[in-house]
Amino acid sequence: MLEASLPPDEEQRLAVLFNLNILDTPPEQRFDRITRMAARLFNVPIALVTLIDGERQWFKSRVGMALSETPRRIAFCAHTLLQDGVMVVEDAADDARFSDNPLVQEQPNVRFYAGHAFAAPDGSKLGTLCLIDRAPRDFSDDERTTLRDLACMVAHEVAASELQRHLREQRANEAWLRSLLDNAPDGVMMLDQDGVILSLNPAAEALFGATSAQLQGRRARSLLVETIDGIRDALAAGQTVTIESTGRAPDGSTFPIEFSVRAMRLDGKLRYAAIVRDVGQRRAAEDALRAREARRNQYLATATHELRTPMASVLGFSELLMKREFDQATGQELIGIIHDQASVLIAVTNQLLDLARIESGGKAGLRIGIHQVAALVGQVLDLPALQGNRARVTVDIDSSVPPLAVDPQRFQLALANLLSNALAYSDAGTQVVVNAVPVIYRGMPGVQIRVSDQGIGMSTEQLVRMYDPFYRAKAKPEVVGSGLGMAIFREIAELHNAAVEVDSAPGCGTVITMTLPAAQEVGDA
Repeated sequence: MLEASLPPDEEQRLAVLFNLNILDTPPEQRFDRITRMAARLFNVPIALVTLIDGERQWFKSRVGMALSETPRRIAFCAHTLLQDGVMVVEDAADDARFSDNPLVQEQPNVRFYAGHAFAAPDGSKLGTLCLIDRAPRDFSDDERTTLRDLACMVAHEVAASELQRHLREQRANEAWLRSLLDNAPDGVMMLDQDGVILSLNPAAEALFGATSAQLQGRRARSLLVETIDGIRDALAAGQTVTIESTGRAPDGSTFPIEFSVRAMRLDGKLRYAAIVRDVGQRRAAEDALRAREARRNQYLATATHELRTPMASVLGFSELLMKREFDQATGQELIGIIHDQASVLIAVTNQLLDLARIESGGKAGLRIGIHQVAALVGQVLDLPALQGNRARVTVDIDSSVPPLAVDPQRFQLALANLLSNALAYSDAGTQVVVNAVPVIYRGMPGVQIRVSDQGIGMSTEQLVRMYDPFYRAKAKPEVVGSGLGMAIFREIAELHNAAVEVDSAPGCGTVITMTLPAAQEVGDA
């Protein structure tokens, strides 16, 4: 038995065959019709459409054959792949190549064989259409032509399968690309060679407040407030141009925008793809960062001044005690001054550290948990600094108030600063009231916490400056403080997405209202 050699393009041929995904697939009528027709036309018991892979010949369609595949080394069709036309074996028993072949000696007892290879669209031969008879026979030129024509029909069906596969892949890719564009967080616009809008994805529609149909046909420059020059030259050089500008929606509203544009060729036509995004939030974050930096610089500059006075007092009076002898009463007085000034230093230093930790940690530094408002307020009143005045604080918390998602340590520090100010700037015989009620905040459940006192109140000038670091109203000179408490309160409130309102007037007391979003997972409270 002579085993067929490998075709010179074997590696490419196998790659094409495997990419077709046709091996080991169920029977298909479009191939079965051809084998049935071949068996009738040539009056043979067996007609096959074979596919030759690296180790076997597999029958995509078969008439009169019980086997579904045979080893490639004994396949007649492996020899047919090496020929350009029809391969005919009139009597396999008398052919030295096949006389001792198992397919001849055993079932299906091949004596006559005729086969013609069929190819993929790129020319790679994949298999054959073959005829088998159990008796020797001749094969005329007309029969050879007919077999070739039928093999071409098989090739056309294979090409149709390949085309359908490509179409499926193309549709899948288009669906994937459409899904990607539809769900992309950034706006995507396609423009023609003149900068006219061809299409927008949903994010771009939302950004400009108009549908793709409404904006198609308009020039992209109409969506910008400023005219930007020099873009075409940069795009012609193959660059991606990224510019920040001001976007303009069809309703006239404007917003900060960033867009990146690149030229491309689609179907031989010049097109521009633009990615657009609203950078308002980013600019707001950058502005907030600059504001924090400015506040930090202000804190440091003011802290230097605020710390210098008590430090000078501590050093000056301690030096007096070291160099001179004083009577006991005077010495105790000087020691008291040193103690008071050292307490001021410690208080200012601690609050500066609190403020620095809050600012540097930002939202990422918060340890958020779900807490009941009553428990948070109770823990604040248990702080040593407030215990002496606890009797002056009235707490009224509505039973339906939902829990809050807050950093308990930071939140308690903010509330403690409010209560400390309220108690310090109101007479000893008056009450400070803390109440909390449920509200709707920014369309969602929220909590409103109000701290009210009957104290001296604040003027308009004092209200304007109440958050300034180290600012003290001086309306009550006996009140000792660093002037950082309200600055710390504001930072903590902002980190918790709280809104703050202040209502105050001289002689009429002060009411500070803080509104926060309620915790979403109430069941975890």
